[in-house]
Order: sequence, then C-alpha cells, then structure tokens
Amino acid sequence: MNNISYEVLDHISEGVILVDDTFHIVYWNDYMQDMTKINRRDALGQPLFKILPRINLGIYLDAFDGVIKNGMVRFFSAAIHKELILGSNHYNLKLTKIKKDEVSFIQMEFLNVTSQINQINQLKYYIQQLAGANRELREKEKMIRKLAYYDKLTGIANRSLFYELAGRFLSNARKRQFEAGLMFCDINKFKNINDTYGHEVGDKVLKHMADVLLKAVYQKNIVARYGGDEFLVFMPDMERHDSFHTVAARIMKQLEQAVVINGKEIPLSLSMGISFYPKNGNTLDNMISMADKAMYEAKQISEGNSCFCLT
Repeated sequence: MNNISYEVLDHISEGVILVDDTFHIVYWNDYMQDMTKINRRDALGQPLFKILPRINLGIYLDAFDGVIKNGMVRFFSAAIHKELILGSNHYNLKLTKIKKDEVSFIQMEFLNVTSQINQINQLKYYIQQLAGANRELREKEKMIRKLAYYDKLTGIANRSLFYELAGRFLSNARKRQFEAGLMFCDINKFKNINDTYGHEVGDKVLKHMADVLLKAVYQKNIVARYGGDEFLVFMPDMERHDSFHTVAARIMKQLEQAVVINGKEIPLSLSMGISFYPKNGNTLDNMISMADKAMYEAKQISEGNSCFCLT
C-alpha cells in the first residue's frame, strides 16, 4: 500500500492493523496507538501475537486461516469476545483479506462500540428496574385488594367481598333455579368475654371462630365477617334442603371444647340462623335480614350452641 492510503487510514475513527501471511505487522495506524498505547515503531515488523497476545487463541487462528485461504470475511462481536484489547473499552473486530502484487495481507479493523454497549447495559438496567417496579406495584395491588376485601383481623372475607362473591352465586342460582342458603352466626356473650378478659383475648376469640367456620363449611361455601362478632356463611347450589344441618353440626362439634387463650380456658358457643333463597328472600339483603331474625330465635332456644332454620 502507498503512503497516501496509509495517511487515509491514520485519520479514520477505528483501529487498523495490516499483517502479512506470516502474521507480522506491516501497518499500525494512529488510532491503534491511542487504543493500545503501543507506538507504531514498536509494533511494525513484530509478530502480531507478541504485540496482541490475547488474539493467540484457536478461534482467531482458525479465522485468520479462513481469511487467507478462502478470502472469507470474519467478524467478532465485542459482546461475545471481550477484552481483545486491554482496557475498559469494547471493540468489534473485522478480518478482511487484501491482495496487492500477488501478496496477501489481512486487514484487522477494531471498531469502538463502548458507547453502544453502555447504552444497551443501561437499557437492560432500566428494564430490570421497571420489572422490579412492576413486581412491587403488583404486590401493592394485592395488598390493597386484600385490605379492601378481607377482614384485617381474621383474614377471612369482609362484607364487601361477601356481597361480591355471594351476589355472583345468587345470580347463578336464579338462572339455574337452584336453592341457596345463608347462615347468620353470632358469638354468644361476646361482650362479657371482652369485659372479663380484655379486647386482646376478644380479638383472638374472633380469629378462632373464623377458623372454626372455615374448617366446618364445604369448599364452595363463603365465610365472611359481617361485623363485630357476627359472621355469615353463604351456601350456594344446595343439593339438599337440609345441607345446612351438616355444616351446623360440624360447627357445634368443634365448639364442644373450650378454647385456651393466654392460658385461660374460655367456653364459646354460637347462635345460628338460617334463611333460604328463594323461599325466604330473593336478594342477599333479604336473606341476611331473615337469617338475622332466625339467629335471634336461636338465642331464645338456648344460651349454648343453637340453630334456628326458617321454613
């Protein structure tokens, strides 16, 4: 190559090396000097692998062989082949065969892609941050939904969620002409428990009662805290009119033994009232109102566990 060609290569924004077919350096441009801090006069005539020892690897040797013998163009991405050149920058490498006066050379072009890689890494970081923010947002949404639909003390459905779920089941019962039942439960003498043992024990009694109801009901039943010491159990798609008897019996069975809270044995009992759709009401509010009346009838029957079913 003539001096004019060399002068052009000295003014481009990439590193250029020319090596002959014995891998000795015949040209080293100004950009290579800046990249490597190796002066041109120290590089010229030297074996390539002495000046850039990191290129003395099988994958590059095979590439050089293919370029010389077959005229192939080979490309090495900085993202895959890191640290070809010492330092913190990243370079793509392109190998091309050049022939002059029947003599073959390999042109090595080092293109600095550090800024592009930094941008890609920054984008990856932003994506990771965004993914983390989305996960955090979803967790907060779950928390907000739980606060909105679940009773904070007992963890079971609150009144809002009960109306939403039971409303759907009741709508389905209307369409399919199924019977549904609603149980209104009230803890007997709960005020006395709070007054005698304190509100901390009273709260634990409410949690225990929620667990009792959850264990006693069928899987499709909905258990909710209606307010205070009142609980609701909605029984959709009742296959038999007397299905509530089984649930009530399970509840009473679990309440036969007193619960021990903070070392104190506390006897518990429930008064339960049952209403039915469509016989006792065709809306949830009607059913709740009628089951509430039935619950007060149950309280007149016994001070212990009792159940009154509307007919």
